[in-house]
Amino acid sequence: MNAMREVDDYVDLLLGTGAPVPAAVTGEGPALAPAVAPLVPAAPPSAVAQARRAVAPAASAQVEAEAAADVPAHGERRRRRGERTARWLRLRCGAQAYALELLKIREVVRPMPLLSLRGAVPSVAGVMNLRGQVVPVIDLGVQLGESAAADTGSTRIIVLEERGEVLGLRVCSVEDVVVINDAQVEDTHVSRLAPVGDRRIHGIARIGRDVMLLLDASRLIEMPLRPH
Repeated sequence: MNAMREVDDYVDLLLGTGAPVPAAVTGEGPALAPAVAPLVPAAPPSAVAQARRAVAPAASAQVEAEAAADVPAHGERRRRRGERTARWLRLRCGAQAYALELLKIREVVRPMPLLSLRGAVPSVAGVMNLRGQVVPVIDLGVQLGESAAADTGSTRIIVLEERGEVLGLRVCSVEDVVVINDAQVEDTHVSRLAPVGDRRIHGIARIGRDVMLLLDASRLIEMPLRPH
């Protein structure tokens, strides 16, 4: 009986109004992480363009600075231009001083017998036999509008050679070898000491008080020996 009463009391407890009702859950549980990470809003196109414009001047300034560093200053350019030097043989036709680049000169010889060349231009003095080679000789003074070189103890024949072509230049005298750099060479139209446009004259150089006309050996070799 006691056992049955205990069972009935338990059933009444479960079904009766006095049974305790579980309290509602009022606290919030831990928030669950979303399955997908939230998207970060993309910057508008106008903001991207502004950012590019802000970066572009800095990059452009850096490029310009590097380019400016590679360009030599005006004085540096002049120094570089004057770094090229050449050796020139100073000579005279009458009172005027001239010079020929030493690289184009094969040798300098004393005057020797010349054979006349028929039908040649007035500046051609003749041809000479230089160790078995026939070499035409022109009077440089006549070629340049000066007087002909007189036959004196100082008269010389300068032998030019370039690409197999050989030419002798009869001059009044040969003086010395001078070193000239490009910065010392003046154009003929600047100094006005030589005919402008004369391709036989490379330029003008001043050595001390002496003004020399620098001759272009290649142009002299190309001069025709007979009239056209």
